[in-house]
Amino acid sequence: MSPHRRVTGLLQPDVTESETIPSLPPWVRWMPLVLTGAALAVDLPTPGAWSGDVLLALSAMTAACVYPTALVVLMAVLNSAAGLLLLLATHVQAEGGHAVIDYFALLVLAWASIPLCRLRLSLYRRLQGAQQAAEYAQRAVLPPVRSWLGRIWIAVRYEAASHAAAVGGDLYAAESTPYGVRLLIGDVRGKGPDAIPAVAALVGSFREAAHHTETLPLLARHLDEAVARHIGDLASVRGGGGSPDEQFITAAVAEIPPGGGEVRLLSRGHCPAYLATGEGVRTWEPADPGLPLGLGDLDMGPWEYETRSFAPGDLLLLCTDGLLEARDADGVFFSPEHGLRASWRQGPPTVVETLADLVHRHAGGVLADDLALLAATVSPTGPLPSVGTVAGGAAV
Repeated sequence: MSPHRRVTGLLQPDVTESETIPSLPPWVRWMPLVLTGAALAVDLPTPGAWSGDVLLALSAMTAACVYPTALVVLMAVLNSAAGLLLLLATHVQAEGGHAVIDYFALLVLAWASIPLCRLRLSLYRRLQGAQQAAEYAQRAVLPPVRSWLGRIWIAVRYEAASHAAAVGGDLYAAESTPYGVRLLIGDVRGKGPDAIPAVAALVGSFREAAHHTETLPLLARHLDEAVARHIGDLASVRGGGGSPDEQFITAAVAEIPPGGGEVRLLSRGHCPAYLATGEGVRTWEPADPGLPLGLGDLDMGPWEYETRSFAPGDLLLLCTDGLLEARDADGVFFSPEHGLRASWRQGPPTVVETLADLVHRHAGGVLADDLALLAATVSPTGPLPSVGTVAGGAAV
């Protein structure tokens, strides 16, 4: 938690300064002491030839960048004492009055490291506060998904492309309804905090309408209307700036009926889904993916879903293009089929974690777009006693 002192209702103030220091490699933490030692080792054996004052000043500045305030003060004292030792041992005899002036300049730099350290920590606390607020906003917009909805085992994985934000433009939801378990995954045009209102509008509408809309086409129409209203409201607030056609959400809605045996999918401009069965892993590319949500006026329909068999143990993977459009150093797109073949029998949590690890390796650890994964399977026995009832709503 951030030690932000303002009362926001989201952030806890009872955090020590040491908890605001990000983890650093060991060699970075030792660097200020190494520089001080190098200054003494270079200067003392070579009177008049080499000056260690520059290394002492660099040690103080490095400490301001990596240490908490107490250690920065200790390094300021240590560097001041080391500078005084060099002054009395070699510099006065070799340089005279200029050595005294150089020493006072060293003192200024050494002790200036303290306010610089405090400024760094203050900025870092503000960054932590912003990240924490974004994470709480994401959890409010994307509530946690239950691991088990009846006999349906579900796992999700979410990562924002921006490391400075915990929220992005991808979304997911799952609801147990009288018509079966309904799943939603989507991708707002754009990413980052600007996408939060659109995510909230769609997820909120889905969580309510999924329980009262009989068919997937009717549900998709309802979601399209909700997104269109949001786009209209946003345009009016912004004074009509921007074309409505520039705002949309690609999405896919899936349904596993109460009796099981099949899964239904309706796509609105979204990327393909994947089915893993005993016959292998198949890409589910809808014959008519349709237009994204928010553009329904341009597609009067009929909107139709597709059906595939879905026996107990089979696995459905819904994803966003953050998975499929990740590229390696040679520009090759990521393909999830291999990871699915290796992990789908182990259950949804293993699938989403495996695919997330593989896509990070493929992209060199940096994702260019937000990533959302939702995996679901039907268990013949239902939830196991040792399995938790709630899955984390976001993993960032």
